[in-house]
Amino acid sequence: MAHKKFPTLKELMEVLFTQGLITPSQMKRIESRLEKPAKESKDPLYIRILVGVGAWVASLFLILFLQISHLLRSDMSGIIFGVLFLGSGIAIFRTSKATFFNQLSLALVFSGNILFLMGSVKVFQVLQAHVLSILIISHALVCSVAYPYFPNGIYRFLAPAALVTLITLWILDRKVFFLIHFLIGMEVMFTGIMLLLKKPKASLTPLIYSAAIMLPLTLLFMNLTQMEIGRGLGTWGETFREPLWPSSLLLTAGLIYLYLHLAGGVKQIRNDWMILAVLATILLGVFTTPGVLVAIGLLVIGYTFDDHLLTWLSLLFLTCFLILFYYALNVNLAYKSLVIAGSGALLLLTRWMLGYRRFERVSQ
Repeated sequence: MAHKKFPTLKELMEVLFTQGLITPSQMKRIESRLEKPAKESKDPLYIRILVGVGAWVASLFLILFLQISHLLRSDMSGIIFGVLFLGSGIAIFRTSKATFFNQLSLALVFSGNILFLMGSVKVFQVLQAHVLSILIISHALVCSVAYPYFPNGIYRFLAPAALVTLITLWILDRKVFFLIHFLIGMEVMFTGIMLLLKKPKASLTPLIYSAAIMLPLTLLFMNLTQMEIGRGLGTWGETFREPLWPSSLLLTAGLIYLYLHLAGGVKQIRNDWMILAVLATILLGVFTTPGVLVAIGLLVIGYTFDDHLLTWLSLLFLTCFLILFYYALNVNLAYKSLVIAGSGALLLLTRWMLGYRRFERVSQ
């Protein structure tokens, strides 16, 4: 009796794809889910957060101890102790994988990073007018060395986020506000490249999440400065009045490219759902804040690659930006309510139309 040969999962997916029952983005989502390792991290997320907070507090006490002991009197002492702490932390982490030693190494690396920045400022104290520039260069140097040799996800997440924060502060301090759009553009390109990699290395995962969070945070800060809430930011909030349209234009184009890339190429532009998505994105770029576009892009990527953390983060940011958009509408409450109700009705109608059209294609 001959054994019946059953098709493989890949062959079943190809048949479904050929018949138009699944889209290219759904294919990628299924493949990424199957390729994802069963156990990505030994410690749950809340443990890693607690470890990071504990290491940060410990690093502050270490620096305070050095300061009280008068070991940081010379200009070079900060750099010397910073290099020693960085080297010790990296060596301990690569020697032992126990949670205690991981936290100790993280505290040493945090301390070493901060001490190196403090020492750099002291060494170049003649350039007091360029403190933020010194901090950016010093921190970028430390990150470039520590990132590949210190494979700790918490540090690899926080260090790039701190670098983006320093660059944002430099833009505000120098009052070159138009550069915020270039920063956002660089964040968009970097985040897009990282998130759309077919098989990103595990070492890049913290960097990807850091970029995915710092992009909407940068836009959230920029958005707040355009509103009355921004007056609470002091001098920065009063002087930072850069228009949002350049970022909106950039993000609209990026989001449309994301649709086409995940759908399988420019040829998908002829589909009804793609035309509707492109038109809706253009309207969002014209009438809403750029943060809404970023949140939608992260939501699409998170859903496509079945990344639950990225999906929940995008939903959180989308809620924040929609609240800010509702708050900033220069109309009375009655019209605001009509706008929200009309938007909901439009989304429900769009969902029904897409579902109906798909049902017709499957029936045919």
